[in-house]
Amino acid sequence: MPSRFTAARWAVVSEQGDGRWRLSVHDEADDELGAIGLGVEGSWEPDVEPHVRFVLVQLGLELAGSVPWREDELGDQRAPVLPLA
Repeated sequence: MPSRFTAARWAVVSEQGDGRWRLSVHDEADDELGAIGLGVEGSWEPDVEPHVRFVLVQLGLELAGSVPWREDELGDQRAPVLPLA
């Protein structure tokens, strides 16, 4: 895993308008470790969510829990992440 994401605890996906999405990875203190503009347009489900899972694996991360995504207080999609085993 890139050392930049070893402290990752949260994946946060926000809609940027015009069907564009941004994935950011946060640590336990909710500080942003990095962000990626996703090259996929459409609705969260079914278009974007599978793409986010794929990108997280490429970063060496996986989602924690069977139903990890929830909408946070800002209207973004948020899920806990763990390093790939």
